[in-house]
Amino acid sequence: MKVDFIFKAFAAIFSVIVVLFLLFAFTETVLPDNSYTVEITGLPGPAANGTATVMVPIPANVTGEPVIPEEALVGDRVAGWQAAVRETPYGKMLAFTATEGYAPDVSVSFEVLQTEDESQRLPRYQRPTNLTAWEMKREPRLLMPVLATPDNVSVAEFIRVSNGTYTTVVFLDGFAPPPEDAAGITFSLEYRGVGGTKRLIRENTWTTTVNAVVQGTESDFVLVTAEYRVIAGGIGF
Repeated sequence: MKVDFIFKAFAAIFSVIVVLFLLFAFTETVLPDNSYTVEITGLPGPAANGTATVMVPIPANVTGEPVIPEEALVGDRVAGWQAAVRETPYGKMLAFTATEGYAPDVSVSFEVLQTEDESQRLPRYQRPTNLTAWEMKREPRLLMPVLATPDNVSVAEFIRVSNGTYTTVVFLDGFAPPPEDAAGITFSLEYRGVGGTKRLIRENTWTTTVNAVVQGTESDFVLVTAEYRVIAGGIGF
């Protein structure tokens, strides 16, 4: 009899724990976010009386629209550099311009959480045309510009694959010629776009990485390889 009572008590406690866990899981919300880390090392010094500039790809959706607000990218967060978003023949890129007579390494991370706004509570036909956080969560994104894809498929087609490599571009200008035995300039770029989680449904995560070494004698646009990957979402406990 006592054993039966203990078993029932244990079952009741376990049931309460399960209910609380499910309640927490169904109400937990992880909003979508975008993070971008830029590291550039081995830069030679700026040329005499010149302005040294280096540009890297920018996280964007398939149409080329940046997914991190411009105001979060620009400014003087990196010592010795002024960051700005510039239009180029290939599309928008993130530019760093040296503000001193030297070119220190660039190391900076950007992270923006897509906050859910009040318009999401409105009926769909009353919402503004711009995408809200949860309407953006399924939107694939990668580092742009994209100059070439495998088999020359469109960006819209390529971005639907689970993984692959494509060609993007970096830019160098205004640097003094380095010594012949210089190791080269290293670009380490990593973008991560998280779709978020709502009511146990975890959306996709998109990542793009660039790990390239460019000779310091290069000037102008330089093609580099980017690796794109989709981490599939699903039911998340």
